[in-house]
Order: sequence, then structure tokens, then C-alpha cells
Amino acid sequence: MAKTSRILTTTILGAVFGIICMLLSRYTADVAFWPIGIFFLISHAVMGFAIGTSALKIHWAAHGVIWGALFGIFLGINRVGTVPEPWITFIASIVWGFLTETLATKVFKQPQ
Repeated sequence: MAKTSRILTTTILGAVFGIICMLLSRYTADVAFWPIGIFFLISHAVMGFAIGTSALKIHWAAHGVIWGALFGIFLGINRVGTVPEPWITFIASIVWGFLTETLATKVFKQPQ
């Protein structure tokens, strides 16, 4: 069972990265805050929660990348036709997943 502190840490980190993604999409691609920006925020917070509760016993870096890619696929497919380059959403989700896992594991010392 995952520790509550790890789940809380990764969920907060996911929400922070969701806010960053929401602001980047607003000011670089002129994407509306509602509904797309809020969708980014919620999906990244859920990705952080999934990273925190995951029971996969693999290397921490691969763990973050895999969860980022899983969420990035759905985000990228969902953004086809609404943002200029939906593949950027996929790549960014991988980066956010990796950063969430890196910060949780290495900086905040939350064991996987």
C-alpha cells in the first residue's frame, strides 16, 4: 500500500505541473482556460495521484515516464483539432510525469 505522504506529494506536484501546463498553453498557443486549461490541471493532478498510488516495481525514472506517456496519449488524442500541435501535449506529459516522479523520489525522499 502506498504511503499517504507520497500520494499527497505526487498529487500536489501533478497539480503544480498542471497549472504550469495550463498557463503555457494559454500564453503560447492562445488556448482558453475553460475548458482546456482546467482539463490540463485536472488530468495532471490525476496523473500525480496515479504515480503516487502505483504499485509498479520498476526504476523510478521509467515509472514516471510510463505514467506520463499513458496520460499523454489520452491528452494528445483529446487535443487533436483544438490545439495547433497535439504531439506537444504528449511530450509535455512525459516530461511532467518524469519530473513528478523525480521530485517525489529524489527531492522529497518519498519511497516508491
